[in-house]
Amino acid sequence: MDTLAHALYGATLCSRSGLPGALSRRPSASSLRDWTLWAAFGFGLLPDLASIGVSFARMMVNGAPPSFHGIPPYVFVLYSCTHSLVVAGLLVAMLRVAARPLALPALAWPIHIVMDSFTHGTGRWQTPLFYPLSDWHFDGVNWWENPGVALAYWGMLPVLWLAIALIRRARSSTSS
Repeated sequence: MDTLAHALYGATLCSRSGLPGALSRRPSASSLRDWTLWAAFGFGLLPDLASIGVSFARMMVNGAPPSFHGIPPYVFVLYSCTHSLVVAGLLVAMLRVAARPLALPALAWPIHIVMDSFTHGTGRWQTPLFYPLSDWHFDGVNWWENPGVALAYWGMLPVLWLAIALIRRARSSTSS
């Protein structure tokens, strides 16, 4: 799944402005003022930015355009760490204890990993779900080779947004 879609799914599924907020009984702030929306957006970006993004930033600093060719080996180690449910789960658990308000937005990270497992097939970018405990990978479908997969996950976002709006509307009409 592409990085922007991960960020949008993270914000949609892991913020008070998104689905959790629609399902809760508390009214939420305006979406753009909701810090959990931006935090979830960031956690949705984190696995890719902290791995491939490091290489892309280095290329741009050196005056080269970002490219998937010539990526140094350390980036694949970073990718394994940032795309591991073990690593993400430990961080989310630590945030739950140390910075509880960040725990909900941080769930965008493991959601990113699970979505990648279905949208990355065999090859360099296959998602190492349980790294470093196991090198087991789920054999998903490469979204960049199958436009229908990308169309499906992008098409689901407006459906989710509509569902959230309808849930909010139904809850506000029953509470009035």
